[in-house]
Amino acid sequence: MNHNINNSECPSEDEIPMTDDERQLEHLRITRDKELLEMDFLFRIFGKPCFPRGELVAVTGKAKSGKTLFMSILMSCCVKEEVLQVQRFRDSENEDMQSLPLRFLWYDTEQSEQSTQDILKNRVLRMMGDDNVLEYYDVFNVRCLHYEERLRLFQAAIYKYRPDLVLLDGVRDLLSDINDGVKAQKIVERLMRLAQETCCCMVCVLHQNKGAEDRNLRGWIGTEIMNKAFEVYSCEKVKPENIFVVEQTHTRKYDLDQMLFFSMDADTELPVISSAPSRYAATGGYSQSVSQPKEKLPYMNREWLYFDDNNKPHPKCQELFYEALKTGPLYYSDLQTKVMDLLNCGTQLWNNMFCEMRDKCYIVRSKNASGKSVWTLPVSQVAKPQPVQPDIFEAFAAVSGDSPSS
Repeated sequence: MNHNINNSECPSEDEIPMTDDERQLEHLRITRDKELLEMDFLFRIFGKPCFPRGELVAVTGKAKSGKTLFMSILMSCCVKEEVLQVQRFRDSENEDMQSLPLRFLWYDTEQSEQSTQDILKNRVLRMMGDDNVLEYYDVFNVRCLHYEERLRLFQAAIYKYRPDLVLLDGVRDLLSDINDGVKAQKIVERLMRLAQETCCCMVCVLHQNKGAEDRNLRGWIGTEIMNKAFEVYSCEKVKPENIFVVEQTHTRKYDLDQMLFFSMDADTELPVISSAPSRYAATGGYSQSVSQPKEKLPYMNREWLYFDDNNKPHPKCQELFYEALKTGPLYYSDLQTKVMDLLNCGTQLWNNMFCEMRDKCYIVRSKNASGKSVWTLPVSQVAKPQPVQPDIFEAFAAVSGDSPSS
């Protein structure tokens, strides 16, 4: 028997036709040189990018813990650049990023039509403050529908309206049994595919388990979402102060080391920034349990501080912002970085200073040549201001670092 093989008659590897599976694998192959779109985030919280396009984000909490209230703040952020401490993510180097407003879709499966309308009219629209943006949002109440019809119409709405931000309130109502593992997996896979195909950030609202100390997401659908979500935010209403707390509990990329605290203003019935409730006061609003020792914050730069009669430090806000903006307008994120670097302070102090300077018109927002929002000094502030004693912010010493010993 002749075992000699003529190598010239054997097809090379390149000549062997690829199967469909092999072609699909090659399409899915990740290499260090593969050209992929950079992650695009819709917002910043405390200066950290969050709520990415093409991903799932989970918002959880007990019943009546402020989940929908937090959603209404996010909706307002789509058209208003500053709402509470949440900022629109604007990257000066990303010329392709679209300008505000963003388009959002709110798909309410839980509340009555009257409740959905009330939140839309008396909270979201009032926080937006601009009726000219009505064309950018779509709100649907589908509580009366069967769960299969809810899912079908939800998918149709996303493909039709192509929103940037999707608020699915709540995801549990897309299936009949919250503990059906097979259906839960199929639902989450479909949601991930929808988010990726339409390049939206899909926020899934889901209750936590009923136990007081159990913060796990309810049911098998909760487990699936926890495993697949890019970020998870937990909402809580703290009594007797009636302060709402939002904490990022999980993330794949940017950790938020602080919590959001807000309450309802008695006069406007709209959410406003709040100080931390007493049970969180020991942590200064940082994501750590009260039993953990608080990490000592760095000293602030004395060059940009003045000290009161009790040796308590306060920032020279006008001088700081003049130094940051004296060479020209800056994007919000660049202004934040520059001021925080000058003072060596944290993001909560930055937020207080920025709101104070903005509200007193010591800094103003304008548009650059590309039509993007930038911050600059008003004409009257172009000349360097004389040193002044800024208003004292009572929360500064608690959140910004210790005063050096004299």
